[in-house]
Amino acid sequence: MRLRLIALYALIGLIPAAAAADPLVEISSRGEKIRAVLLKPDNPKGSVILFAGARGRLDITAGGEITKLRFNQLVRTRELYAQAGYVTLVPDIAPSFKTRGDGVVDLYRASRAFAQDIAAMVKYLRGVAPKPVVAIGTSRGSLSVANGVVKLRSDQEARPDAAVLTSAFMRVGAGVPDLTIWKIAKGNARSLDVPTLLVWHVGDTCRHTAASTVGPFRNWYQSNGRKLAEKSFSGGQPAESEPCEAHSPHGFWGLDPEVAGAITGWIGSL
Repeated sequence: MRLRLIALYALIGLIPAAAAADPLVEISSRGEKIRAVLLKPDNPKGSVILFAGARGRLDITAGGEITKLRFNQLVRTRELYAQAGYVTLVPDIAPSFKTRGDGVVDLYRASRAFAQDIAAMVKYLRGVAPKPVVAIGTSRGSLSVANGVVKLRSDQEARPDAAVLTSAFMRVGAGVPDLTIWKIAKGNARSLDVPTLLVWHVGDTCRHTAASTVGPFRNWYQSNGRKLAEKSFSGGQPAESEPCEAHSPHGFWGLDPEVAGAITGWIGSL
């Protein structure tokens, strides 16, 4: 079943049929070059930055080939955002965040240096398309989005204009052992004061992002005086991976057009 679905998605353009290349850009930040795929539709309405989950390491080649996390929900649906009229940036992480083998620097997503990289991406996109520039992150990628919004609060040109958090790390409270959006914000919801859309699957059983964490997160977030926009999903294809991986409700498996459509529709309403 999984192979048939992958073949179908490749046929209709949701994912590359093979290790296909995309247009490549290199964005300068902190004396480094960050590789990213850049899809540019005609007459764009705005821009999106798609932050992959897991380690966030895509290892994009000089030819524009994404060699890791190709089936991550945001990576595999990048064309849908471009088709909806948005310049779409899918970034790798900076070379200094990569360690031997497939490793990454611990907690890099919460670092000031990574926020600087996000600032460079936002400023780059402001020169390509009109506002808004929207940061979208799935799973651990939600931490990247939160980091950029929180740490770039004093620089509106570098800060994303809006945020989308899908299958996000939503647990709140000092007793939570994992890095979460709450921890990045240091418990202060006011530091997340940009329009924000939360997207989740009611069947997500990943312990980091379970649907049961939505209510407490909503209550905490809305303490900043801003209403949290929300979209939930159910159904899709039966899970074909572990609960925290891409081919499961956590990754909205079988719901890609619906999820991308809901997100781009919300962005269009800003």
